[in-house]
Amino acid sequence: MPPYPATPATGGSFLRPFGSDPGSDMIGVSVAHTVGSIPRPMTLARSEKLPARHRMTTGADFAAMRAEGVAFRGALCLLVALRRPGEPTRIGFIASKRGVGGAVERNRARRRLREIVRRRFVRLPETGWLLMFVAHRAAPTAPHQDLASDVERVLSAAGVLAPLSIPDEPPPGSPDNSSPSSSPGSR
Repeated sequence: MPPYPATPATGGSFLRPFGSDPGSDMIGVSVAHTVGSIPRPMTLARSEKLPARHRMTTGADFAAMRAEGVAFRGALCLLVALRRPGEPTRIGFIASKRGVGGAVERNRARRRLREIVRRRFVRLPETGWLLMFVAHRAAPTAPHQDLASDVERVLSAAGVLAPLSIPDEPPPGSPDNSSPSSSPGSR
């Protein structure tokens, strides 16, 4: 009997010790099931990626952005926005070799911009816009807060970022906001 009796075929999950599969470098990965040869992790959480319908993927979209889009320049990135009523809002990220640098820097710049926009996605309109972010040379190394502020600034300038909703504070003296001196047993 093998030291790891539960297998995906029997419905169980297991931890694969290093070297148990030839060519495998996975150490202690809990696997729920496999699709082809790709192990899928056990998780019930929704993916936090931008939904596919909100990603710019076609060359036609990028060409339309270059031809008709309005540019909003920031210190660390450029936003090109194009109004498209009736279509879902789609977002694209560009980091060119000439503008940003080598592959590592380009990937880092796109990743950082994508994450900042993903966290603000709920404040963007569901439909009506094509948005393209172009990273500047300083984007991969800029402090996160500076890059996030720049992204918010250009989104606001384009008129697509909804204001941050802050929950109303309870009025002074209400039960939720009572001071310790006004409690019944304080006398």
